[in-house]
Amino acid sequence: MSREQARRRRVRPPLPEWDRVVLYLAVLVQGAVALWLGSRGWFSGDLLRYYVERGGAPDGSENLMEPHAAHWQLTLILVYLLLFKLIGLTTYVPYLALTVLVHLALVLVMHHLLRRLGAGRVAALLSALLLLTYGAGSEAFLVEAPVALTGSMLLGAISILVLVRRDHDTRSTVIAAVLLVVGVTVSLGGVVAAVWVGVFALGRGFSHMVRVVALPAVAFLVWYAVWGRSSSRILLSREEVLQVPEAAATLLSAPFDNVSGGWGAGPALVVAMVVAVAWRGRERPLLVQATIAGIAGAVFHAVVSAVAQLPYGLDQVTTSRYRYVVLLLLLPGLALLVDAVGSLVAERFDPARRRPAVALGLVVLCLLAVHASLGQYRVGRGVADIGELTRTHLAGTMVATGAGEKLLNDAVRGSYISGEDLARLAEPDVRSELPDLDPTEQDRLDAESNYFVAVTEDELLLAPPAEVATDSFDPTVKPRGGCRVYRATNSTPTLVLTSYLGTGFRFRGGTEQVTTTLSRPDDDLTSDPVQWRVRPGEWTYVATTAQLADLAVIFDGGGDYTICFED
Repeated sequence: MSREQARRRRVRPPLPEWDRVVLYLAVLVQGAVALWLGSRGWFSGDLLRYYVERGGAPDGSENLMEPHAAHWQLTLILVYLLLFKLIGLTTYVPYLALTVLVHLALVLVMHHLLRRLGAGRVAALLSALLLLTYGAGSEAFLVEAPVALTGSMLLGAISILVLVRRDHDTRSTVIAAVLLVVGVTVSLGGVVAAVWVGVFALGRGFSHMVRVVALPAVAFLVWYAVWGRSSSRILLSREEVLQVPEAAATLLSAPFDNVSGGWGAGPALVVAMVVAVAWRGRERPLLVQATIAGIAGAVFHAVVSAVAQLPYGLDQVTTSRYRYVVLLLLLPGLALLVDAVGSLVAERFDPARRRPAVALGLVVLCLLAVHASLGQYRVGRGVADIGELTRTHLAGTMVATGAGEKLLNDAVRGSYISGEDLARLAEPDVRSELPDLDPTEQDRLDAESNYFVAVTEDELLLAPPAEVATDSFDPTVKPRGGCRVYRATNSTPTLVLTSYLGTGFRFRGGTEQVTTTLSRPDDDLTSDPVQWRVRPGEWTYVATTAQLADLAVIFDGGGDYTICFED
C-alpha cells in the first residue's frame, strides 16, 4: 500500500451510525408508501378554495391577508401560488409531495433534536419511527391539506434545534423568532409552535422567552386585529363549553393509545411520562425541559382544537391530523419514558437475562409496525373515498351548471367541499386547468342532491311542482293549492315533487329534520339521501333547481303541517 493510499484510508469519513442508517432507510420507504397511498386521493376542499379565491383562478375575491377558517396563511398561499402558476390543478402529486416532504423533514429534525437533548440512541430512533409511521395520524402526510399544520410545527422544531445547538445565544434567538413569525403566517399551528418554543425558552428565563416569542406574538395579534377578527371558529353552546376539558383530555391521550396498539393504554402512558419527568429530571435536564414544553404545547393545542371543533362532534376534535400534532409535541416525553424503562431493565437484569426482554421488545415492535401499517391503509382508503367524492361532485357540477341549473347550497352538513368553489371550477375559463373528469349522469345527480337542493329558513321562491305524489297526508296535497294545513298519516310523511326546470315549497310543522333524495326514474338513477336540520314551528323553504327530476322530501315526525306552494 502506497503512502497516498494509506493517507486516503486514514481520512476516510466514518460510516453513519446504525440508528441513522435505519432511520434513513425507513424514511425512504415511508416516503414512497405515503406517495403511493396518498396519490389515490385528490385535492381537498381547502386547496380548491385557495385556487378559486387566492389567485389560482381569475377574479378571486380574497386577498392574501384574509383569514381562512381563522388561519393566517400568507406564506402557505404564496407557496401554493407558485404551484398554481406552474401546474394548475392538472395533477395532484406535486401538492401531495410537499406534504410528504414536510412530514419526513419533521421526523428527521425531531430525531436529531432528541439526540441533542440527551435522549438515548434507541429511544430517539423508536420515537422518530413512531412519528414516521403513525397510522392513526397519517392523514397528516397522506393528504395535502394538513401541510398547513405540519409546516408550522416543522418551523417550531427547527427553532428549538437552533436554540439548543447554539446554546440560546443572540443569533439563535433571532433565528428562532423569525422562524416562528413565518410559522404563524402558515396556520394557527404556528401559534401552537410559538407556545411550544416559548415554554422551552422559559428554561433560560422569562426575558429570554419574551425575546423569542415577542415578534411572532405581535405579528399575529396585529394581523388578527386588522384582518383576523372577520373569521370566528368559536361556536360553542353552554353545554359544549363544559365538555371542552374532557374532549381535550381525550385528544391528549389518543396518540399514545394509538401507537401502543389501541388497547386503552393512552392515559396510563401519559401518566408514566409525567412520572418519568420527575424521576429523570436531574439526569436529562434538557430532555425534561423539552418534555414539559411539549406537554404545554399539546395541552394548548388540545384545548384550542376542542373549542373550535366540538360543535361538529368529538370525532372532529380528535381527527387524524390533530392526533399527529399531539404525538409530535409529546415525542420528547415518549423518548424520556423509553429511556427510563431501558435504564430500569439494565439495572434489574444482567446481560444474560436481558435477551428475552430484548426478544419480546422486538416482537412488540413488529406488532406495532403492523398496527401502524393497517392504520395507514385505513386512512389511505378514506382518503381515496373522499378524493373520489370530490371528483364526482365537481364532474356532476360541471354538467348541472352547463345545463343552466343554479346553485342553491354551498355545503351540506359535515362536508368540507364548497359548492360555490365547485361551481367556479366548472366555469369554462377554469376547466383547462383541470384533468379530464368524464362526468356521468349519476355524478350529476349526486352533485345536484348536495348543491342544487336547499332546505333553509331563507326565502326561496320557485315554481310549484309539475306533480306531487304522496300517500302521507290528509287531505290530498295539491301542487297549486296555496297554503293549507295537512295532517300526517304516519310518523315519516313523504312528499315527492316532480321538477321540470326547478321547483319548491315552504312548510311549517313539528319536525326537527328533513331528508331529501333526488331521482330520475326514467334513467333508473337515485342519489344518496341528504339530511337537513330544521327548526320546529318555523317556516322552512325546500327547493331544487334540478331539471327533469323528482325530489323526495321525508319529514321525521308526524302531526300537522302547513304546506304552501307559491303560484
